[in-house]
Amino acid sequence: MNHKFLRAALVLITSGLCCGAGVTVDLLPGLAGGNVTFTTTVVPPVKPFVAVVWTVNGTTNIITSGTSDTIQPGYKDRITLDRLTGSLELRNLTEGDNGEYHLTIIPDEGAQILGTTKLEVHPKVPTPTIACPTTTNLIEGKDSVSLTCDADGFISARVWMKDSQPLVAGDRYSFYEDGRVLSISPVNRTDSTEFLCRVSNPASSETAKCSLTVYYGPDKVTITQHPETGILEERVTLTCSADSLPKATFTWMFNQITTVGSVYVIGKVEEEHLGDYTCTAHNPFTEQEASKVHTLTDSSAAVSGSVSMMVTAALMTLVGLKLV
Repeated sequence: MNHKFLRAALVLITSGLCCGAGVTVDLLPGLAGGNVTFTTTVVPPVKPFVAVVWTVNGTTNIITSGTSDTIQPGYKDRITLDRLTGSLELRNLTEGDNGEYHLTIIPDEGAQILGTTKLEVHPKVPTPTIACPTTTNLIEGKDSVSLTCDADGFISARVWMKDSQPLVAGDRYSFYEDGRVLSISPVNRTDSTEFLCRVSNPASSETAKCSLTVYYGPDKVTITQHPETGILEERVTLTCSADSLPKATFTWMFNQITTVGSVYVIGKVEEEHLGDYTCTAHNPFTEQEASKVHTLTDSSAAVSGSVSMMVTAALMTLVGLKLV
């Protein structure tokens, strides 16, 4: 007798999420304690099927649905059959449900419809832990750190992530002990973020987190002057800044006199205030410093000089005209 063969689709439904229907698979994982639905691609017939039969491992009858339903005792209250399509929901999964599932549909007319798929039930993956440094002061370009991700039970995969993106070996990142240990050498300021370790098996996944803080700087010092042109008898403010973590402390040096703070204010510029001002940024964690020199000049002198030259030039032009 000729048979029409149909591979049944297996759809995992867990935590309210459905992976989709009508997709043919050879093997699909199930979560212990969860549910699965074997969903076929059968189109509901005009006339009801004569019989729908589900078996597992070729020997155990799950349900035979004809004029009445015959259900194996171990499956009572655990299954729901859709007689229109042959789909079968199986609930409260255990590892004893592992096996090959066979579907036989006898239509009112035509050949039998057969389907086969496999189910593999896995326990829920354990929640991992990360040995995360909390007291170490990590300094950019100087220190290294190793993060260890541990989890008991069956784990088929372990993935390290940074900023929600998987990390790959290379550059400053290395993996050891089958991915259990992530080594960062040396640390960079971009590592001041959250690292994730995600462990999984075919049916579930869990994640552990570790947040790092990497200290750096100070970077290049910047000095701004307000107003940009200094004029005698007027107020001038010098502001010093530098990117740093933690925030840098600042000192100013002028004529061998030290002033603490990022802002240096001259309430009324006099001749004695003109000259070189040195700002030094210091990071107490990295023990690094950066400096810059800013020269304060009297812009009004340059303007006066320009005006004098213009006046002189004008007078010379007038004299020349008279001579002519």
